[in-house]
Amino acid sequence: MERNELRLEALDLNQQGALLLKAGNIQAAKEKFNKAIEIDPMLMDNYKNYGDLHMATQEYREAKSMYKKALLIEKRGELYFLYGNACFMSDDVHEGLEYYNLAISSGYDSDEMLFFMGMAYEHLNDEHMALRYFQKACIKNPSRPDYLIKKITTLVRLNMIEGAEESTDELLKNNPEMYDGYHLKTQLLIHKGDLKDAMEFAKTASIRFPEDADLMYDYVKCVALSGELELAYKLIETAKRMKYFEDSKQAFTMLEAQVAAEKNDIERAIACCKECISLESTEYFDGEARFMLMNFYLAQKDYDNALEIATTLIAKDQEDPYYYAALYYKPFCLRQLRRGDEARPLYKEANSIYRLATLENPSAIDIYLYRVMCLKDIEEYDKALELLDFIFAISENIAEVYTLRADIYRSLGKATLAKEELQKAYKLKPDLKNVYEQDGK
Repeated sequence: MERNELRLEALDLNQQGALLLKAGNIQAAKEKFNKAIEIDPMLMDNYKNYGDLHMATQEYREAKSMYKKALLIEKRGELYFLYGNACFMSDDVHEGLEYYNLAISSGYDSDEMLFFMGMAYEHLNDEHMALRYFQKACIKNPSRPDYLIKKITTLVRLNMIEGAEESTDELLKNNPEMYDGYHLKTQLLIHKGDLKDAMEFAKTASIRFPEDADLMYDYVKCVALSGELELAYKLIETAKRMKYFEDSKQAFTMLEAQVAAEKNDIERAIACCKECISLESTEYFDGEARFMLMNFYLAQKDYDNALEIATTLIAKDQEDPYYYAALYYKPFCLRQLRRGDEARPLYKEANSIYRLATLENPSAIDIYLYRVMCLKDIEEYDKALELLDFIFAISENIAEVYTLRADIYRSLGKATLAKEELQKAYKLKPDLKNVYEQDGK
């Protein structure tokens, strides 16, 4: 068969394979691509399409290999982009950005690639660069609301609230049927402390879309934040009768737990947390519900159950705020259960993990505070006070700095100094006075 005929046959096989892939027939698509490679091994499309197949089946390393072969044959901007995507999906983010930039250098600057570059920088916690590329994607293709939503959430993280508000108004104007615009507008109003406006806006949105449970959730959340707890309870019961409630059941149940806690209805709050945990799937682990439940058990001095939850949170190793809290509370519970020999090495291990975490994120004040708590509990008071001085130098408005100092001074028999520190804490958080007076401190 002539070379041109072989090329045409391979192209035809690739087209058939691409259609089969689109239809979800993976095995048949593979057979077409394999046959095309056998007929014309120097055809770039063979490897590009095979790479697409591996991306569709989440075999990202294999996809990289195929796109690399395609690039050896033809250095095209689109191929650099596709290879960059495979890198990003396989957590090789820096390599992905390198290939995205090669795509740009080759003249390829699709809105989708600019968006993925924003996602990559977001993954690297470089919010300013993420915003830059989300903005470019929005300019390139203003008809994509998902690009604008990412831009808005990045603006919020950067505390650029005015820009976020302008973009949210744009989203609402151009996509009035999308839930996201109403949700973001409500969140921005809450962020600004405009609870009354947030509640009115969320109520209007939930009336406009009466079957949207997520918008109803936003309204109930505003009501709860405004302190109208009985109304929040009633609205949650109303939500339970909504057509699409099941899709938002976990969020409503957690909100019900929070409302119950505010009303000091601890048994109801505990029941809601347990229900949240029962709603977990293989893909979703509810760290928030477990953390809340652990705190209820700690308040009740039920250290066995609190210990069990802390152990579960640590085992999940999600490196989120709940994980870091559990690292401290596991040895704390053991200590309360008079298992000090088991607790001490865990305190030291937690302190080491906290140190590594603060090296990676020096602004993580909460983790520095956990380090202090560990040092305090193992009676390394000088180190604990030294670390508190460091936190104080960053900000004088952290109440926990004063309460922890007070605890240490009390342990050292310095009652007058302890009392002085507590008074400073009360000025920042008046509610702490009731807590410490109830504990007899």
